[in-house]
Amino acid sequence: MKNVKLPPVFQQVFFTVVCFTLLSGGTSLWLASQNKLSPEQTRIFETCNTTWNMGIGAIFGLLGSKATDLFESTEDDED
Repeated sequence: MKNVKLPPVFQQVFFTVVCFTLLSGGTSLWLASQNKLSPEQTRIFETCNTTWNMGIGAIFGLLGSKATDLFESTEDDED
C-alpha cells in the first residue's frame, strides 16, 4: 500500500472539524440526558444537533475527497 502524504492545511481543517463535531455531539448527548430543558437549553440542543449532523457530513466529504485523489494517483501509476 502506498503512503499518502496529507497537506498540513488539510490536516488542520480535518482535525478542527472532528473536534467541533465531537464537542457538539457530546453536548447534544449531555443535554439529551437532562430531565427538563429550559427554552434556551432546547435551542442549544437543536444547534448542537445540527452542528453534529453537518460535521459528520463534512468529515465524510473530506475523507471522500482524499479517497478520490488516492484512486486517481493509482490509475495514473498503472498507465
